[in-house]
Amino acid sequence: MSKYLLARYIWEVSTIHRARRITLKEINERWHDAPYYDGKDIPRRTWDYHRKEIEMLFGVNIECDKHDNTYHIEGDSLFGNNDLRQWLINTFSTTNAIREARDMEECISLENVPSAEPYLSTVILAIRERKTLEMEYQSFERDCPKVYELEPYAVKLFRQRWYVIGKIKDKEGLLIFALDRILHLTKTNLKFDYPKQFNVHDYYHDSFGIIIEEGVDCQRVRIKVMNGQAKYFRSLPLHHSQKEVETYPDYSIFEYWLKPTYDFEQELFSHREDIEVLEPAMLRKTVKESIEKMFSLYKQNQSQ
Repeated sequence: MSKYLLARYIWEVSTIHRARRITLKEINERWHDAPYYDGKDIPRRTWDYHRKEIEMLFGVNIECDKHDNTYHIEGDSLFGNNDLRQWLINTFSTTNAIREARDMEECISLENVPSAEPYLSTVILAIRERKTLEMEYQSFERDCPKVYELEPYAVKLFRQRWYVIGKIKDKEGLLIFALDRILHLTKTNLKFDYPKQFNVHDYYHDSFGIIIEEGVDCQRVRIKVMNGQAKYFRSLPLHHSQKEVETYPDYSIFEYWLKPTYDFEQELFSHREDIEVLEPAMLRKTVKESIEKMFSLYKQNQSQ
């Protein structure tokens, strides 16, 4: 497939996503202003072919409503919810917006995200084929890299890093590896039995972040959030279980049902003085002790 055709597909997905519902005539009107416009309208037969190709390549289904001949994306925010499809659609839209602004480089600042590109496709293929991975991995906790034979179960994106979740032969439980710390990766021809009951969404349902801590139970967590920060919590919930249970002029109380792991504690710390942990008591104590240690550190440095 040519880069030009791929760019057209991305533009088409992005255009429909922004419009929510749009006719082929309206698509062609916008096509005239697209950076990839070739001087020709998109014929219906070509459009139908593009829809099939987009579904096959990206799993994005562009449906037609026969009542008004408008097109929409199945699973878009107005028509359902699918995390993977939503992520793909949002990625397409962002990619298209940046492509259209290539002459405005001085106006667009992007984050430097650790790359998973060399290994992500290999990991996903191994999961699909139920094949093990031979992986040389450099942990932050070790001075030297270590080689693992991994049975990959799933991948997860968190804080702009890709992770693979899987099992090491002869070891209990699942382990998590960051793709940007992999030094070398090879898909082997050794098959493994994928657990029928495993589902990555169920695995992380009661957790925040990437770390799964054994022995940590799901609990009700209540935090007090100051009014200015509460608006951000409403627009981007920390967890799918988030509920705003009390609202006052100066603050709000948010409630969660999850496992208060290290990742969640770190998220709370990132909001500093704008939040207060109310319960459970153990989490409140942990946060309080961490604040006291931090205060002691700064107090010592100040006296030096």
